[in-house]
Amino acid sequence: MSLKGVLMAGGRGTRLRPITYAIPKPLVPIAGIPCMEYPIRSFAQAGIEDIIVTTGYKFEALISGLIKTKHQKQSILYSVEREPAGTAGSVKMVEGFLNDTFVVASGDVLADFDIEEAVRSHRESGKIATIVLTEVEDPTQFGIVEDKNNIVKRFLEKPTAAEVFTNMVNAGIYVLEPEIFNHIPEDQTYDFAKELFPKLLREGVEINTYHGKGAWLDTGRPRELILANQLMSEKYGNEINETNFKGKMIIRERPAGSDFTVTGSCYIGEGVKIGKNALIENSTVYDNAVIAENCNVRDSIIFENCSIGKKSTVSKSVIMKGTSIGKDCEVIESALSSNINIQDGSRIYNVSLSSESNNSLD
Repeated sequence: MSLKGVLMAGGRGTRLRPITYAIPKPLVPIAGIPCMEYPIRSFAQAGIEDIIVTTGYKFEALISGLIKTKHQKQSILYSVEREPAGTAGSVKMVEGFLNDTFVVASGDVLADFDIEEAVRSHRESGKIATIVLTEVEDPTQFGIVEDKNNIVKRFLEKPTAAEVFTNMVNAGIYVLEPEIFNHIPEDQTYDFAKELFPKLLREGVEINTYHGKGAWLDTGRPRELILANQLMSEKYGNEINETNFKGKMIIRERPAGSDFTVTGSCYIGEGVKIGKNALIENSTVYDNAVIAENCNVRDSIIFENCSIGKKSTVSKSVIMKGTSIGKDCEVIESALSSNINIQDGSRIYNVSLSSESNNSLD
């Protein structure tokens, strides 16, 4: 039997609003490619050609995006949930297609892991389930896992700071045997981390662990999405040391303009225009964006067809496509939705603005 993969992509991405008002979280690009392409690529590298995608929210857009993303040899089946079924519940719905070892991953988490090694560890263990683990600085937002000799000993979902006993967390990637379905109830919302794995531990079922090798980041908030872009630009970019460009970066097309500076871990798309004395630092700038002269763009994401006016500063912010920022503006630690017009001299700090409710701000 061939190894199959399940990609969970049904979440609404509420913490990433207003970005996810326009685009499903799994399709939000990271260094030029959709977030979900990273696990799909990891699947391909592990020889997984048959993929089942569980989806719900904005499923039409997600399916359209996946058609452009999948590798040539991969075939994809879609399971659309009428109501949220939970992570384990959504996989239970496609039980009939999974009659051998299979891999489950999240389509809305940056997971650039070696899945082939995880599968090898799982098969050598002989267990019905393997959880891929990764280490994070702040484990309070995740399920923490204590293991010994690659067997889970304790599992606690989203602990308080006082409850933390390890920085190793559940990466949301599982290698499973079909027997796992005997432990997942029919026709009800059910979660891997909150319900299934604690239940297995209570019943004395041993769970294998594999310590993931590669990049992993929950891109649930704008600041984490910015960091993800920086990490992938650093990982897959080229080292450049020139007059205008210094750092590790991905450049799809040299931008028009001169006497500007692009530095750090950056992604630059096609058709970008950068004005004189402008600075772009540790940022992602997508296609056809215009950065006027004397602008500073730091630790930010500028989506396609945006324009940043003269002498404006954008720092630690995400600006969605088609949004126009006027002259002498400051946008700091904010997220702006698509097609908003920000008037000259505006000061925007620590806010999220949606074009659904506000098309102009002054």
